[in-house]
Amino acid sequence: MPVTLTAVLLSAADPQPVQIALNGAPAGAAFTVVGTAPDGSRWPVPGGEGVSGGSQILLVDNRSALNTPITYSALVAGVTYTAAPVTVTSTDVAVIQTVDGLTVVGVEVASVTEPRKRTIRSSTFEIAGRTDPAARLDVPGSAEYSWVLETQGADSAVLEEILDSGRPIVRRLSPGMRDLKSVVLGVVLDWSDELLTTGGDTWRRWNLTVREISDPQPSTPLAAFTWEDFDVAVADRVWSWHTLFASLAGWAATNGTLSLVTSGGYSTPNYARASATAAATAVDIFESAFTAAAASLGGPVAPGDVITLTCRVKGTAGRSASAGIKWSGGTVVTGAAATLTGAWQMVSVTATAPAGMTGLALGARMAATGVVAGNLLEYSAPTISRGATVPNGTFDELFDTWDEFDAADWTLI
Repeated sequence: MPVTLTAVLLSAADPQPVQIALNGAPAGAAFTVVGTAPDGSRWPVPGGEGVSGGSQILLVDNRSALNTPITYSALVAGVTYTAAPVTVTSTDVAVIQTVDGLTVVGVEVASVTEPRKRTIRSSTFEIAGRTDPAARLDVPGSAEYSWVLETQGADSAVLEEILDSGRPIVRRLSPGMRDLKSVVLGVVLDWSDELLTTGGDTWRRWNLTVREISDPQPSTPLAAFTWEDFDVAVADRVWSWHTLFASLAGWAATNGTLSLVTSGGYSTPNYARASATAAATAVDIFESAFTAAAASLGGPVAPGDVITLTCRVKGTAGRSASAGIKWSGGTVVTGAAATLTGAWQMVSVTATAPAGMTGLALGARMAATGVVAGNLLEYSAPTISRGATVPNGTFDELFDTWDEFDAADWTLI
């Protein structure tokens, strides 16, 4: 599978976060993902350093430059891959935020010269009998900035809340503010503030001393931090059913009359039903067209890819049914069969895409043994993923507590 990098804007915040998806990185390959602005500003993406487990790597960047095209790049096993630029728009030209991005406030940059300094950490030692000293060499320390910011009204209270937290902060700018760095992650060493006038105006000026730091957790990706972000982030992941059967468009039955049932489906109301038209013949429900990729796969299917389908089946008691994947060449691969009852059962199939295939179709098959006209195969909630391991079910079936949710291995999803 080729390595690809895509970047899309999430919609829940101002400024908007960016979701970056790295697909196809081989298991065991080191990767680094960074963002770059046109002025040359460069910053690491949270969670953008690590080793691939062979599945999709999904990251969220909420520390980017503002109001400018941003290009994300991923270095994977020594090769650089680039996503199409996206522009993070903001109603502010500058913001201060907590390192997790949960609290953000717009500010005015009031620095006239914005002084900065760096400490030299090399040392020299005098040695008896020598004219020149011995030297201990080291890289200089990171920059220490003197920031002057201005806020008004309620924004002053938000900035004070951010500073009172004692946690690292991020300053994000629109490029073009002289030569100031567009993104700085730092620790506040001290600050003072005062009202600008003696009248009724509420403009307040802040003087901050800030020491620049690296990401304290460079391998920890940000989680979606609102439910809207969560919905967007997992929209192309396994947790979304491949289809909710809003209609039967794109589906067909073999040796069966296909109908849409609008209540009683697994987790969601609608499901597909096929009524056998001939005896002793298998009954199939499959997609009627081959697609290069399902939304939940995050990219095209290529020969050699391992694909897993899970679904729910029920029907005429005593008959046998299994999940199926039909490759574009016509070959159908089925998984372990279940004996049908009137209750939904999960069945699954894992298959490797064959050479020459250009697409796949999902479905289920009721085995021919014992079938008579009128026997039913019912099909609901097909879910597809790369690899052989897929968490299946509704939230309550997957997790008993929020702690289990927090501890879940999301690389498998």
